[in-house]
Amino acid sequence: MRTELALGFRLAFAGGRHGAVRIAMVASAVAIGTAALLLAASVPTMLDARQSRSEARGDNTAGEDRPAGRTVVVAAVEAGWHGDDIRGRLLWPDAPGAPRPPGVPAFPGDHQMYASPALQAALAGPDGGTLRRQMPYRVVGTIGPDGLSGPRELAYYAGYPRVRDRLGQGSWRVDRFGYPAVEEIGDGPYILSVTVLVTLLLPIVILLGAALRFGTDRRDRRLAAIRLIGADHRAVLRIALGESLVATGFGLAGGVALYLSARERAAAFDLLGFSVYPADVRPVPVLALATVVGVLALSAAMAVLGFRGVSIEPLGVFRQAAHWRGRLWWRLILPVAGVALLYPAILGLPDVPEDRTGLGVLLLLVSLIPILPYLVPAVARLLPHGPASWQLASEQLRRNPAGSTRAVTGIVVAVAGAIALQTFFAAAANRAVDSDDPGGPAFLVQFTGRQTPAAMRHRSALFEQVGGVTAGTVAQYVVYDPGNPVPEFVIVGDCAALSQVAALSRCADGDAFTTGGPRRSVTLDAGGSDPAPGARIAVPHDARRAALIGPYLANAGPSVLLTPAAATAVPPDVDPEFVDTGIFTSKEPAAVAGQLRGVAAEIDPLALFTSLAPETDFYAPLGSALTVGLALLLLMMAVGLLLDVAARLGERRRVLGVLAAIGARRSTVVWSVLLQAIAPVLSGLALASGVGAGLGALLMRMSAVPVRFDAPAILGPAAAGAGLALATTVVVLLPAAGWVTRTDKLRYE
Repeated sequence: MRTELALGFRLAFAGGRHGAVRIAMVASAVAIGTAALLLAASVPTMLDARQSRSEARGDNTAGEDRPAGRTVVVAAVEAGWHGDDIRGRLLWPDAPGAPRPPGVPAFPGDHQMYASPALQAALAGPDGGTLRRQMPYRVVGTIGPDGLSGPRELAYYAGYPRVRDRLGQGSWRVDRFGYPAVEEIGDGPYILSVTVLVTLLLPIVILLGAALRFGTDRRDRRLAAIRLIGADHRAVLRIALGESLVATGFGLAGGVALYLSARERAAAFDLLGFSVYPADVRPVPVLALATVVGVLALSAAMAVLGFRGVSIEPLGVFRQAAHWRGRLWWRLILPVAGVALLYPAILGLPDVPEDRTGLGVLLLLVSLIPILPYLVPAVARLLPHGPASWQLASEQLRRNPAGSTRAVTGIVVAVAGAIALQTFFAAAANRAVDSDDPGGPAFLVQFTGRQTPAAMRHRSALFEQVGGVTAGTVAQYVVYDPGNPVPEFVIVGDCAALSQVAALSRCADGDAFTTGGPRRSVTLDAGGSDPAPGARIAVPHDARRAALIGPYLANAGPSVLLTPAAATAVPPDVDPEFVDTGIFTSKEPAAVAGQLRGVAAEIDPLALFTSLAPETDFYAPLGSALTVGLALLLLMMAVGLLLDVAARLGERRRVLGVLAAIGARRSTVVWSVLLQAIAPVLSGLALASGVGAGLGALLMRMSAVPVRFDAPAILGPAAAGAGLALATTVVVLLPAAGWVTRTDKLRYE
């Protein structure tokens, strides 16, 4: 056996220029696939490393009080930059020896900060002055890698003694860092991730199979010569196995080199705030071993399956021409099982296990592979009569649909996954646009503490210094009504501010309004963790009716609105629950968000800044990444299709030469080969469009997005797949048209 394998190794290098081209093509495809699989095998390690660093710096005590001692007072800061969140923490130690957050060598002094490398680069970059307004602290050091979730994270720790005065109002004490973070992740992101992985990885496996079949026609002729000198069928099989392992070995080595190169550049990439250090990119040992063993096993399997239907005899290579008889029943097992697993999610039932839905998505996408060979002969029978080129193509499609579709399935799976994801992204973007209330504020800034009418007017004026912005500030007191689950408020503000939260017929200082029935008085909540009755204030008898507007008060119950002159009954020593500043803008929210965040931070670093209108499209980066990934994937599929078309032309060269010898025109032969390649592509893309649209609808339902289909999201990937398949076939076929129709080689038959 070793002798035959060694002979196969030698034959791999003795094939001349054609053999070298085959080794190079197969090794390149195997290298690309191996690198992609190793990167996928590194995803669990990347997630674990990121999660462990995030948990090591966790400071969320879930509302539990900590007594002062060797503790640190911490406050979270709301900040953002160009659609990315900034993780800001203001802190001050209660005593020497207090615990420090990971990555920080010492506590920063008053108005000093340690910043991440990415944040320091943003502060030093264009428009860094606007970003500086959100964090007016002097940079004295850099946060180490163990204090960051990734190298591209925007984060800082700043020293701010006044956080001790805001305990319970935005700041809290911690006696250590490393509290576990509690995150609720729904099924939608999980299914989204499964769809992305299957869309990217399954076509790569199909590419490996197509590459390993390339050039087998000349290999078979060499093996026939070896049969002539006495080798039996088993020896020939072992020789072919050794020959295939050469290209696979070079491909595995190249794939590891590509993987290591990508690993060193991992820190330069950032998607939706997710970035990793090169040291995080390590394949799970079991998955890495499975990748290597799987590629070698696939190579061996392709070598063995390549002899199915082929008889290598001492006098030549003979291929069986039996009519293909495909069975439908077993091909329906996968889609039926996938739909059965996804049926509860389709109905919108709660508590559907993630593993069940993920397996259902996987089965639906994988089911395209066995269904397509059965679909193609059915399509070929739709036109029983036609030109001679179609008659030749349809006959071959009916006889050998598996061979005609084996390279196309990769494109079909990729297009189906891309359609599912693109339709979901388009629907999510449309929902964001539809949910944006053009009459409501774009931003809401919430402050704590006591406020006077003059201070609230001054606060609005500070925000209105930004061009294209109007603002209104109101103080919001909670009404004590423990039996009512709907919150009620007493809202105090001038007429301009009240008109932004309620529809008022007319307003002057001294007016009062109610959003429910007439009321003589209301009791304010005393504050604290438990509801308790506080001050009782009278409602003016001439209070008029009004209706609350705006998204952040949409769920409020009957409330009272008071102008400053009518609010004298509110005791001055009662703090409002919130002081809300609603900000309206005539510009795009993203254009003014940075400046407004800076104003809010200058007023109060602990202000809660909320974007009610989306500053950026959350799914736009994912859509862009998917477009780039699909383009690269389709290019890889084009390589696989190119190899497959070339291999099939080599296998049928003599048959096509016979057609040319008996009088068939060259154009007829060429068109028959072209139609044989186009028909499976169009059939597969029609199937992919239906499955992709169905999976897209499932993603929308599971992510609470209204089901809405976008025509470009469906037609774009399908057109790209069809155009790529057509272009690849033409690129191979036109130069080979003269070669496949030559008759001078027929004398050897």
